[in-house]
Amino acid sequence: MALPQELQALAIGSVGAPNVLELYVDYLCPFSAKMLTNFHKDVVPLLFGEQAPFKDQLRVVVRPYPQTWHASSPLLHETALAVARISLRDRLALQDPEQNAFWIYSQALMNENHRWFDGPARSKNPDQVRAELAMLAVNVLGEDVRKAKKDAIVELDGQPLGQAVRSWTRVSDEGNEGSKIVPDLKYVVRASAPDTDENRSPERHPCDAYGAYVAEADAVWNGVVEPSISSSFSQEQWQKFLEERVTKAKF
Repeated sequence: MALPQELQALAIGSVGAPNVLELYVDYLCPFSAKMLTNFHKDVVPLLFGEQAPFKDQLRVVVRPYPQTWHASSPLLHETALAVARISLRDRLALQDPEQNAFWIYSQALMNENHRWFDGPARSKNPDQVRAELAMLAVNVLGEDVRKAKKDAIVELDGQPLGQAVRSWTRVSDEGNEGSKIVPDLKYVVRASAPDTDENRSPERHPCDAYGAYVAEADAVWNGVVEPSISSSFSQEQWQKFLEERVTKAKF
């Protein structure tokens, strides 16, 4: 499934790649965290770099889906989408996981998500959580990048980084419209759950639109649910999986 122009940061890898892997994740789900962090550690080296065996053969799309029974989950997803909004607008740069601010911030969220589990977050109000999430973005996308002496990976239009993030997630004192990022949040939820009578059934989880359920890590390969993929996949298992499905690998 294609991405809106303003959310191109949700994908890494060549736009022209012959294969697409969609990873359905919730930022508070331990299985999703294991999936995405292991994928970055074990699979990204197989996809990027001149000697990567599957270079230019796979585009990876992150499909965020908040599990709303965890109170903080929508807030994490809102901030991740806000980061997608301020990521570089150069589509070629976004294909590189080292220049894609959304991908980098998603890794940080998965590593730090325990801070917003139900227990630790129970006494925090939404604005406190949003502020913490914005500060994480400042640390990861601002301070860490500067310390590494790398080029900027966000486009701020003159705003401080934290303020740029909060401008998307801030909620007005009045009304019930939510933050400016809510339309994007609605998009990612609807992208996982086509609006049909079947998907509105209370017994059916919305991610079941693809047969996916984010209580565990889920994946879609070239538009078809791929149940064999596990959050526990090792690099060897990923390599075998890709060898069986990608025909133009370099070995």
